[in-house]
Amino acid sequence: MSVSLEERLAALPDSPGVYIHKDDGGKVLYIGKARSLKSRVRSYFSKDGGHSPLTRKLARLVADIETIVTRNEKEALILENNLVKMHKPPFNIRLKDDKRYPYLKITLNDEFPALLEVRNPKNDKAVYFGPYAGAGKMRSTVSLAKRVFKVRTGALHGDKRWGGCPWRDTSKPLETPCLEYHINRCTAPCIGAVSRENYAAQAQELKNFLEGKGGDVVKHLQSAMQEAAEAMEFERAATLRDQIEAVKSVLEKQQVVSQSSDEYDALGLSIEAGVASVALLIVRDGKLIGDQHFFLQNIEGREDAEVISVFIRQHYEGPMTVPREILSAHELEDAGAIEEWLSEKSGRKIEVRRPQRGDKVRTVELALQNAAQALKEHLSYNATATQINEGLLADLQKHLSLETLPNRIECFDISTIQGSNSVGSMVVATGGKPNKKDYRHFTIKHALEITGGSEPNDFEMMREVLRRRFQRALEGDEKFLPLPDLLMIDGGKGQLGIALDVLREKNLEYIPTVGLAKQFELLFVPGRKEAIALPRNSPALHLLQRIRDEAHRFAITHHRKRRGKDATKSLLDDIPGIGEARRNALLSHFGSLQKIRAASIEEIAAAPTMNAALAEKLQEYLELLTRRE
Repeated sequence: MSVSLEERLAALPDSPGVYIHKDDGGKVLYIGKARSLKSRVRSYFSKDGGHSPLTRKLARLVADIETIVTRNEKEALILENNLVKMHKPPFNIRLKDDKRYPYLKITLNDEFPALLEVRNPKNDKAVYFGPYAGAGKMRSTVSLAKRVFKVRTGALHGDKRWGGCPWRDTSKPLETPCLEYHINRCTAPCIGAVSRENYAAQAQELKNFLEGKGGDVVKHLQSAMQEAAEAMEFERAATLRDQIEAVKSVLEKQQVVSQSSDEYDALGLSIEAGVASVALLIVRDGKLIGDQHFFLQNIEGREDAEVISVFIRQHYEGPMTVPREILSAHELEDAGAIEEWLSEKSGRKIEVRRPQRGDKVRTVELALQNAAQALKEHLSYNATATQINEGLLADLQKHLSLETLPNRIECFDISTIQGSNSVGSMVVATGGKPNKKDYRHFTIKHALEITGGSEPNDFEMMREVLRRRFQRALEGDEKFLPLPDLLMIDGGKGQLGIALDVLREKNLEYIPTVGLAKQFELLFVPGRKEAIALPRNSPALHLLQRIRDEAHRFAITHHRKRRGKDATKSLLDDIPGIGEARRNALLSHFGSLQKIRAASIEEIAAAPTMNAALAEKLQEYLELLTRRE
């Protein structure tokens, strides 16, 4: 232990706060919170602490400690959450694939609200439900919403809407509705087939239903049906009747776990083989209305209560409705801080506790059983998948005469259109499965200079990408380590030759390399005169094809993103009076060109660096572009 680290440990305050463990290169290894920084941080380095192997490994790597004192434990909890999201430390407990968990969003503040699938919830004025552990359950909810409540639906990716309702500008009615109206899945506000008031009522009932207030929804619908019948609006009354029956059929399938109107989430935890499974049972109005299953990583040596605490902090952080109670089988050391944080976030009192008796204890026990079963199935599935993938890799090793199993396969591809915004992609498969955290993009910088800036040269672009990838590894950049067991190039003999040149240049020619040509799916291997033609039904070939296609998808996606950014910039650059500073300010303020187009003159004029005259000129130009399109 260095003297400086010993001095830091000696000077630690006996105060609440956040501590950050760093290695000798300044990389953040672990972020934690504590009631007492002094006792908590020192415990990592005590010789008789009975630490897990993971904690001992962490302690060995720590070269520096940074601490941030907070006024109380709640502030420490919030700061820890924010710093973990920012740095993504490798030793912190985290939800598996947490970036993928989707939410449902109801845009209640819109004139005609929509139900949207989103991946990145924002702290806007919409109402969110989730996160959903799988897209399947979420989409079944969307299907039910369309069938019963007949609202507009869609999906958001960033600021762009994909699929679903084609009615983007709700201030301009459409001439004809989409298919959803004709199959009775939407009331078509886009053509004025439903009044604003009645549509707003549909959206509100959907919100109530998703919040678990199914009984209230039935009462409201029955009242509305009666009013419609008395007003001789028989078609609307019939629609409401069908909605009532559909909601009732869902409610009948929901298990009653309490005779009271309890509102809580029950958490169950099961840990085995370095994986934690959390089952979340959702109880609203005394009924079990849903369940979710999540898996967490980096839990070795952690107490069950700590794992549950981390799960609660990660799961309930988003802009979702938090239930009045969160129950588990564990007494949490930081329950008070979590309660204070969630109560402040929700604007009402939230309790985090271990139930002692009655229905709630039985529901927590059910959650524990669900967690154990989900973990058993998860481990069984992964074991089977691992066994299958190991067989594929062994088959590939045999076909390519490799000395070792190709556990880490890297594939490279280039995407370009006439030399514009050219990018390279590197995708990684570990154990036969995509390892997305190791994917990398390369913006082509020098290849066109080499060719005289004329026509793009795929060979030189591939050379540049491979040089940069392996140079970063040789410099010790952990983002490019370890080296691959098999290097795959999307292409034939020419591209393979470039790869071999780069490997020789970097003294890495021992890395096995193969080229996979698209036209006939032939494998080109150094030292073989003839290409290898694996059978079309070969699982080993299918594995390489999947990796190659993933590299192509990854390159294309990034290329489109860069083209889109350039297109936005060039459109705004063509407008007199809109220079680089104003263009960047507009994009920063509105978020996208689409949102600038949808804004009024007054809204544009109110943006930083803008005025009324420029706003009017900008809108005229964008309207002209729209007419040309």
